[in-house]
Order: sequence, then C-alpha cells, then structure tokens
Amino acid sequence: MSVIEFPQPTPHPDGWRLDELRQLAALFETNPWDVGATELGEPQFYVLGPAPDYACVLCISRLAHGYVLEDDAGRILCEAPALHLFAEQAARAVAGAGRSFVARAALLICAIRLTIEEKLEPIFEETQELLARFAPQLAAFV
Repeated sequence: MSVIEFPQPTPHPDGWRLDELRQLAALFETNPWDVGATELGEPQFYVLGPAPDYACVLCISRLAHGYVLEDDAGRILCEAPALHLFAEQAARAVAGAGRSFVARAALLICAIRLTIEEKLEPIFEETQELLARFAPQLAAFV
C-alpha cells in the first residue's frame, strides 16, 4: 500500500502588514471591514455590507502572485501584482458595479415595456373592437 502525502497548509503568521491595512481601509472607508485568512492561511480583507447582516460584499486576498478582488458571489473582479495598482483597479471595479446596476435596471424597464406593448395592447384592442361591434345590439336588450 502506498501512502500519499497531502500538502499541509503553511500558516502565514504575518497576515496583513500595517501599511496594507491602512491602504485597504482608506480605499473602503465608508464600509465596515474585517480580516481573515484562506484555507492556506493567506490573508483576506472583507468589505462588509450594511447592518444588521454585515454580509461580505467584496473580498481581497493577498496570494503569492499578488492581490485578488472577488465579489459576494466569488467572481474575480480584478487582479494586480502590487497594492497601489490593485487599488486603482478595485476602485474602477466598484465604480463600474454601480453603472452596471443602472444598465440592468434600464434593460429591465425596457423589457417590461416591450412585453406590455406586444402582449397586452393587442388584447385591449380586440376587446374594444368586440365592444364596439356588440354594444349597440346589447343596448337594445337594456
């Protein structure tokens, strides 16, 4: 029987450096934040949402190759090898999320309007035609 040795996570005792925490806290100063670690012990910075849930909105991880920004669904928004480059990309990604929401809302409004025009207006027009055709005959019974 052969024994397979699984890699053991090597803890990173240093975690976030003080200058990194200051930069990240300044970048996301309007939101509460917290720190943690990945399964391999790499430091993570969590940007939290509003109270009372304080759900994780963004997650910044410092990996061996640089910094990674993920959204609440785990999608990677940006990567950068240095923190100052990462801050610029993260600011653009966060600002782009607001525009994306506005674009999605506008698309939803257009889709609803088109559905109403295509599906409901013909029904109302047919009802008006039937009413105009049979209303004089129904008036005779009244």
